[in-house]
Amino acid sequence: MIKNAKKENIGPCTYDFRLNELFQHSKIELVDIQKNRIPNIKKLKLPYIIKPGEFVLASTIEELDTPIDLMSIYSMKSSAFRIGLNILCGLNDPKYKGSAIFGIQNISNNKIKLFKGMELLQIAFIDLKGDATPIQTQYMGGQVL
Repeated sequence: MIKNAKKENIGPCTYDFRLNELFQHSKIELVDIQKNRIPNIKKLKLPYIIKPGEFVLASTIEELDTPIDLMSIYSMKSSAFRIGLNILCGLNDPKYKGSAIFGIQNISNNKIKLFKGMELLQIAFIDLKGDATPIQTQYMGGQVL
């Protein structure tokens, strides 16, 4: 279910995901999803120093292969907000396959070093009862944007 898992990252009720890659939006005049005007993304080199107020997208080392009878919820690790990071995350529907994609925003007044393997995100699984509908999304497989 979790590929590239690290046994030490299993907690009492969650699993801690590790940072794999970072991406940054290109600057465009206006983001307008109705007109398919979305920024391109470029891959950033790790380690990376995120400046105050800066936002980046991230992917995890781990990849999910979620069964039909489970969904998952992401949450930021408390260690992330304790150093001034806001982790923007959500959930995965049944049958999602791919790495977790999440946002990282530096809400502190300090520069913060991000590095491969850094634990910023945790995941919990929820058992589903009854019939579930498999996810159908353009983001399957860990597509960033």
